[in-house]
Amino acid sequence: MNEGQALHEAAMERLRRERDEYGRTLSELNARFDEKIEELSLVRQVGDALGASLDLGTVCGRAVELIHEAVNPENCSLMLSVPGGRGLLLSAARGAFDERTMVVETAAEEPRFVGMGTSGAGLGIAGLVAQSREAIRLDDAPNDPRFLKLPSSPVSPVSLLCLPLTVRDRIVGVINLSDSAKGVFEPRHERLLAIIANSVAMAADNARLFSEVSRSREALAHENRTLREALAERSGMPGLVGSSRAFRAALQLAEKVADTSASVLITGESGTGKEVIARTIHHLSPRRERVFVAINCAALPESLLEAELFGIERGVATGVDARVGTFERADGGTLFLDEIGDMAPATQARVLRVLQERQITRVGGRKPINVDVRIVAATHRDLPLEMKAGRFREDLFYRLKVVTVHLPPLRDRREDIVPLAHHFSSRHSARHGRPDRPLSRAAARALLAHRWPGNVRELEHAMEQAVLVADGAELEPHDLGLSLVNPNGPSGVRVELPDHLEDFHHTVGEVTEVAERRLIERALDAAGGNRTHAAKALGVARRTLLYKLKRHGIT
Repeated sequence: MNEGQALHEAAMERLRRERDEYGRTLSELNARFDEKIEELSLVRQVGDALGASLDLGTVCGRAVELIHEAVNPENCSLMLSVPGGRGLLLSAARGAFDERTMVVETAAEEPRFVGMGTSGAGLGIAGLVAQSREAIRLDDAPNDPRFLKLPSSPVSPVSLLCLPLTVRDRIVGVINLSDSAKGVFEPRHERLLAIIANSVAMAADNARLFSEVSRSREALAHENRTLREALAERSGMPGLVGSSRAFRAALQLAEKVADTSASVLITGESGTGKEVIARTIHHLSPRRERVFVAINCAALPESLLEAELFGIERGVATGVDARVGTFERADGGTLFLDEIGDMAPATQARVLRVLQERQITRVGGRKPINVDVRIVAATHRDLPLEMKAGRFREDLFYRLKVVTVHLPPLRDRREDIVPLAHHFSSRHSARHGRPDRPLSRAAARALLAHRWPGNVRELEHAMEQAVLVADGAELEPHDLGLSLVNPNGPSGVRVELPDHLEDFHHTVGEVTEVAERRLIERALDAAGGNRTHAAKALGVARRTLLYKLKRHGIT
């Protein structure tokens, strides 16, 4: 090889090396570009998903799903700090952690990691991260002195990645990832999670604040309602307005069993006044001088409902103080279990034992406590169907339904609509300091034509709205927010009232009778005389329509 050829080969070799180096550089740049695209895409997904809800459970669950999809670890969990900085509580998880609820105690100088309801103690990675507010990544966790292996733990992680969630220098929680393989998590995973941690922390914190405000608002509203009803009870039984046969039958049955100790099951659609009947039973019972305690079984998750019903002992979880449950608070009085059809089977079993043994045991306790409580339960669900589906215990059903009081929907007691409307109008006029305006004829027609899917509760809200927004001498349909026409009835069915009833504020009964007759006549005309179709349009049973036809002398 001559000198020229040697120079040529050297130049070519240099070019090949430069080409390979440029190729590697380009590949690295492409990879980094892809990583940035992935990071930006995840940030956008997290922002869109977490910003769409203020429900704490939804936010935490969605955050875990997104992180799990992005990193694909065997296990992923999100823990939120317990109020007061006393520890961390598992809020959402994917993998083997799914059914575990754990607390990480960070209040002590050395954080402790304990299982809920156990006395185990020791150091924990999540606790260290929450205390130091710095991420920890382990490639060989079992051989790291900071790692705590609980004997009861369902997993044996080797790789760990834990990052803090902070909002304005305040610890909100931690993200915890684990895998049974060694060295799974890389710096890019830590960097990726650090990018979205702020969004997750802010969303979780906002959702928790919203949840706390909502609970406080509901508690305050319930307390105000209870106080108002307690004042009303001093002068008689509140809220019992209605002369319809179905309502009077339900009320008479409630009055008949009130002076006994029998359990009562109240059924009916939402908004029909089940709690009013429950309070009436208590008011007429020998327990009237003792407390009436109400709890909505559908408003709390199973774990919180059990603690609310039966109480909880101190030390069951970090930072938990002893608390008396509703059964103990209602001792000697009446306990109203609203929406009992939504109660979880495990809680149903505990309630059944209380009914059988007249004793309760607090959550985390062992000592039985005697209670003397009368149970009045209510539900909008069809409990026999729930039993067939395996969602409600048959033995509890028969324990509760010693006496069953069924409240009809408002559409089946239409003669009560105008008297109820007047009652609510007077009540809310006095409450808000507004004039007690009478209903116009058009407003009465609108009330009678409406189907009231929300029942008495919907009617009360409509009347309160009318009281607040009305500016004329009478309450008009536009004040109520209702249509003159029944949307589910024959098109164009309207009720016409005679002129001599123009001022009917003092003739409510007459207005009701005339309006009902006219409404039935119009419905029959629109249905071509078919009574079945007319009854369906009016929202009443055919038997009810036949009774009303006879009463009004309509042939």
